[in-house]
Amino acid sequence: MLKVKSAFVFLLFSFILLGCQTNNLNLNKEVFSIEVYEWNSEELVSTIDEKEFIDELVKNLDHAKTGSTANMNFESPDFELHFKNGNETLLEIGYYKKVMNLDVEGRYWDYREDTMYNVKLQLQNE
Repeated sequence: MLKVKSAFVFLLFSFILLGCQTNNLNLNKEVFSIEVYEWNSEELVSTIDEKEFIDELVKNLDHAKTGSTANMNFESPDFELHFKNGNETLLEIGYYKKVMNLDVEGRYWDYREDTMYNVKLQLQNE
C-alpha cells in the first residue's frame, strides 16, 4: 500500500511540474540564423548565425516569464528580429537596445501576440 501511495504522489508531483513549464515559442523547426532589421526603415543591419547564441536565446525566450502589452502605449523597438530556418521565417519579434519594463523587464517583444518576454540577453551586434 505504501508503494502505491508513493507512486501516486510521484505521478501527481510530476504532472504539477509539467504543468508549470513554460513553452512560449511554437517553433516547429530549428533556428539557424537571426536577421536583424532596423524597425523603422526595415533595412537589414546584420545576420546572427552563431549557433550557441541562437540556441541560448531561443531557450530563454521559450522558457521566459511573459507579460501582456495589449493595453499599453510605449515606444517602438529599435530592431525587428527574424528567426530563420533557411529561407523560411519562423518568428518575428521586436528588440529593444535598452531593457524595457512592460509588465516584465526585457528586450524582446512579440508584437503579434502583444507579449513582452522577461529576457535581457543582449544581441551580439551591439
